[in-house]
Amino acid sequence: MNEINKPYIENRVQDWIQRVNNLYSTVKKTLGSIKEIEFSETKKVSMYEELMQEYNVQPVNLPVLEIRNKKKLIDSFKPIGLWVLGANGRIDILTKHGAYILVDTSEKSSESIWKVYTPENRKESVDFDEKFIKNLV
Repeated sequence: MNEINKPYIENRVQDWIQRVNNLYSTVKKTLGSIKEIEFSETKKVSMYEELMQEYNVQPVNLPVLEIRNKKKLIDSFKPIGLWVLGANGRIDILTKHGAYILVDTSEKSSESIWKVYTPENRKESVDFDEKFIKNLV
């Protein structure tokens, strides 16, 4: 196991930022051909988790990805946290149909494997794939 120290925490935070950005790129690429769809990342959420505070790692601002259809907000992807039980990070997808919980089930330093827990089923996940993304709009 890696020794937990300030450089380790800083590296994990930078990795989380990159994985969030990669996820947003996937969503934008999947929906980008739909001409009524617009994306915005102007809203931010502050990330200053317990381990960051404990090791004096500066807080970071992560973008919230908003998806609009004909100027109307339909989905928001809001990063919730990196250090969550049973996952390698969590993002909530807020929609008019409820909140979806998106978690990265990959091991640390591996390519992300995103799974979704729907408002109807919090016990079993579904794949966060192109079909799921398209069904969000």
